[in-house]
Parts: sequence; C-alpha cells; structure tokens
Amino acid sequence: MHKLDKLKSFSGRTGPLLLIIMDGIGLGKEDDGNAVFLAKPKTLQKLTAECTEKKLFCSLKAHGPAVGLLSENDMGNSEVGHNALGAGQIIDQGAKLVSASIKTKAIFQTEIWEKLTKRALTKNSTVHLIGLLSDGNVHSNLAQLVSLVDGFATATIQKLRVHILTDGRDVPAHSALDFIRPLESKLEEMNSKYSDLNYDYRIASGGGRMQVTMDRYESDWKIVQRGWNAHVRGIIEDEELIQGYNGYYKSAEEAVTHARKCFPNRNDQTLPPFVIIDKKGEPVGKILDDDLVVNFNFRGDRAIQITKAFEDEDFDKFNRVVFPHVDYVGLMQYDGDKFIPKQYLVTPPDIKDILSDYCCSNGITSFAIAETHKFGHVTYFWNGNRSGYVCEKQEEFVEIHSEPNEMIPVHPEMKAEEVKDRIIEALRSNKFKFIRVNFANGDMVGHTGLIDAAVKSVKIVDNCLESLIDVINELNGITIITADHGNCDDMKFKDGKTKTAHSLNPVGFWIVDKNWKGEYEINPKVNEPGLSNVASTVLNLLGFEKPEKYRESLLLFK
Repeated sequence: MHKLDKLKSFSGRTGPLLLIIMDGIGLGKEDDGNAVFLAKPKTLQKLTAECTEKKLFCSLKAHGPAVGLLSENDMGNSEVGHNALGAGQIIDQGAKLVSASIKTKAIFQTEIWEKLTKRALTKNSTVHLIGLLSDGNVHSNLAQLVSLVDGFATATIQKLRVHILTDGRDVPAHSALDFIRPLESKLEEMNSKYSDLNYDYRIASGGGRMQVTMDRYESDWKIVQRGWNAHVRGIIEDEELIQGYNGYYKSAEEAVTHARKCFPNRNDQTLPPFVIIDKKGEPVGKILDDDLVVNFNFRGDRAIQITKAFEDEDFDKFNRVVFPHVDYVGLMQYDGDKFIPKQYLVTPPDIKDILSDYCCSNGITSFAIAETHKFGHVTYFWNGNRSGYVCEKQEEFVEIHSEPNEMIPVHPEMKAEEVKDRIIEALRSNKFKFIRVNFANGDMVGHTGLIDAAVKSVKIVDNCLESLIDVINELNGITIITADHGNCDDMKFKDGKTKTAHSLNPVGFWIVDKNWKGEYEINPKVNEPGLSNVASTVLNLLGFEKPEKYRESLLLFK
C-alpha cells in the first residue's frame, strides 16, 4: 500500500539523512526583538550564505492555512507544525474543525451532546468547563468557550462553572484580565437573561497554565495536582500561600491582580492556583459526583494528564483524595490510540499515509529524538497523532529527560548537548537511514520572554548544528535544517513590551550536502512552499518518488 518508486535521477547518498527541527527559531526582522539576529549564529549565517548561492535555501510558511489553521492571523505551533512535517499534507486542525462545527451548530446536534446535557438535567448536575482562557488559537479559543456557554444555556443547564488557566504564553504576557473581563460579562449576561430560571454561571477556580493543570509528557505531575486541588477539591495547598498570597478570592480579577502584586516577577503563565469563594468563604465550584466536566482545549498535549486524573480508576500519579464520578468529555479526543478521553464533542483530524508509513514499507530505518518538552512532537504529532511506533523493528525513539520548567530561564542550554551526543551515537551506529531531531531551546526559552536567555539558546543550538553537520559530512550523508514555527525571532511588540507568543514569521529550510554536484536545487516554482512540502523533499533526498497525494517536493532535479 505504501510502496514507493525509486527516483530515476537521484538515488540518495550512501550516508544517512538528518532532519534538524530548530523549534521556535524563525526568520524575523533584524531588530532588537529578534534573538536569532542578536545571537549572530555563525553556523546558520555561514549556511545561509552557502546554501543561498547553491540554491539550496528557501523560506517556508509555518502558520495559518499553510498548517491547517483558520486564517493568516493564526500563529503556527509545534503540534500543527509536526503534523504538517510528518504528514506531507495540509491537515485541517483542531481550531478549524471546532470552529466549523460551532458555526454550523453541528456540535450541539450530536448524540453525545444530547446524551450529556440530558443526563446533567436529569441529575440536576453542575457543568464545569476547564481550559486555557485565551484567543491564541494554539490550545483553545475564547470564542469557542463563549459558544459552549451559549450552548449549555440554550440546553437549560442552570448551574455552570468555568475553571480558567491564564495564558501569557500564546498571547501577551500580562493579558489575563483582557480575557477574564469579557468572560465575566458573558456569564453575568447569562444569569440576567435567564434570571427567571435561576441560572448561576460563574468562574470557580484557576491559575497560570505552566503552574496549574496543563503539564504535558508527564514532565511534572505537581502541576496537574495543583489544578486538581483547585478545580475539584476547592483547596489551595499551604505551600502556595507565600509572600502574602491568599489563594482564595471573591473573583478571578481579584485573584490575578493580587497574585501579580505578590509575585511581581511572574507573568500570567506562572500565576499560582486560586479558588473563588462565596460570602461564607466556601468554594463556589467544587466538582462533585454526577457533574459534567468539559475540557474546552482542542489541542491534546496539555490536556491529556488532567484527563487521566478524571478518567483513570487506578490513577497513581498523586493522591487525588477525592475521585468524583463525573461525565468527562473533551472538546476533541486528545489521543486516538489510547482513547483519551473516552468521550469527545468534535472528531479530530484523521491523518493517514504519513511519512513514517512510507519509511516502514520501503525499508527506511528511522530514529527520532528530543528532550521531554518536545518528545511528543517528534514522535506522536509527527506520526499523525498516533502513539507508539509505526513499525517497531525499523524505528527507535529516544527521550532525553528535561529539567522542570522553572529551570529554563537559568539554563537556556536545556538538554541540547545531551540530545546532540545521542544523535551522534545513533549516526555512527549505521543502523538508521533517516534521523529526525527537535531542539526545544528556541521555543521553550522564547516563551519566557527573556531575550538574553533566548540569545544564549540560539547560540547553543547553532553549536549543535555545527557538530552534527560535521558528522553527517564525514558519513557522506545529507542534513536538512528547518523549524516548526517562529518564536524567539519576534520577542518584542512595537511598543517595546515583551512578547512571549509564537511569531507569524516563516521558517528557514537549508540543505547541506557535501557531495552535491548540482544534481538538484530548490524549485522556485513551488506555490507557497510550507512545512507540508518537507516530507516529499525528504523522500526525494532518500532516492524515492513522492506519494501522489503528498504536496510537491521543494526540489527540482536536473
């Protein structure tokens, strides 16, 4: 099914093909907000000059419709970027699928919606909405949350609670109140509009996304435990109550405002957990038996662990203390192979015929590596949102364990050196024909908003490039360098304020081939080249024709 024809004009090199993904390192304006420019990365600068002269360099679109998102204003991210890189196709992504389902109201006409709302009404249950309060369109979308609130109101759900995670990462660093205030207004509008039915819609708890609930790849279960305690139990642990921070507040705005005073060096993504209390000092939104819990994030990586805490009977990552029996539903299914969650409102994209399918069917052995922060991207998302191996006998995945998030600003080198050393070991083993790696530094450090640290992170990745290219050249292989999206290339707004979100900039694409004798070059006629053109290009450089359904290769063979 996935057999490929050999290229007649090019049979590949005798050595391996290495694809390096510099996460979050895009092509931005040369100014004081561009950590890539400020770093003056000697390897990248040298390669750009050499590859441009040979016509082996181009830029790729990594945002908006080019990666399956709604509009040109939608920044790319590591999930959609690796989907596009590994699938060879443009895949309609979660944000687009959910928005379409809401626009047509199809989401409110499904069997699962009818079943859940009917059960909630029958049991007089509270509906709880948990997710990232943001319009960044990376994990969630405020407009989609508002539509869900409208949907539950129309379904005559009387009691609804929202548990919010503040962003400060995919949106401006201190913008939480810009989302809390309109949400509060919407909830008040529902209470007023349906006052005759005694509607009671409120925010119940929250905290910063990197401190509360939204851990990924099991990096730090304490983050999820803070969320469980706040959302489900309505408590804040004593260890959070420092520097005058109370933990319990009458409103979300009061909580965020006071947290900023207590922790002036934190931005919205690292705010501590909080619980909203009533006039009697009681939590307004504990999650109880028979309640309905909806995770309104459409992206899976930071929704999976809290989902496990709600769904797994034999959960052992932390002491939940209480385990309410609830109906739990995701906006989408976050892991189709492991059925996480079991119930979901919108069907996720069905990604078939990925690059790994073709590698497996054509005897191309492969090796994938990243540190924990991006390991899921270079494996799960690369493989079309599939868990595990496509063909275990021909693949090997290696995860280098990351340090906790709070160490990133002071250790911008992260685990780049360890990742590099393990790649070299894999290259010299002569076991693998295709190696892919993600260096997480540019993105993870870029999200801190600390330009000096980001500059260091770019230099570290640049040094790793030099070492890896030397080994590939020695082995008579080919190196491809690109990125999944921009970030540290655009770290300041026009007014000089810190920017922590991804950029809308294109990313670079470099081919380094020591044995190149002009057999191929970048095809200038490729229409709007993007990340989804890379898979065909990889197959060409391995000596194979691209699959018919894939987007065209970036290469023109002579």
